[in-house]
Amino acid sequence: MRLLPVAALMGLAAMLPMQAASAGRDENRILPGYWEYTNRLDFLFTDTKTEKRCVKPADVDKFLSGPSNRHYSCDYPTRVVGDGKASFKGVCRDKRGREARVSAAGTYSPKAFHLDATLGTSIGGLPISPTASVDAKWLAADCPDPDAAK
Repeated sequence: MRLLPVAALMGLAAMLPMQAASAGRDENRILPGYWEYTNRLDFLFTDTKTEKRCVKPADVDKFLSGPSNRHYSCDYPTRVVGDGKASFKGVCRDKRGREARVSAAGTYSPKAFHLDATLGTSIGGLPISPTASVDAKWLAADCPDPDAAK
């Protein structure tokens, strides 16, 4: 079973460092570089996934319009990032038009962030409200060379 809200939360995780990095007046902005994210989804079971990602300063503009990926499109009319705090409220849709409401809030510093989210969607017409979280830590200023692993 593939839940729409998981991607919505991962999109939020991707967006936070980009927005915080672009908030020029925020002394606590998140640093670009190599990050490790741990995503946790709680709904009937707990699913935890850890991945690493390179956050480049040049990627800021594409994330400022809102998190999305090739499977989901998200709109966050409420998006507040500053002074070490972040909150988001919005809706994500998949290509079939299925929707999930997303409400998330958390804290960040230059080398770490945490978001807790409540998600609202339905499966088979039954409303569900899974919860999720993202914890991330900055690993290094430089990202590994992707060609070095080949």
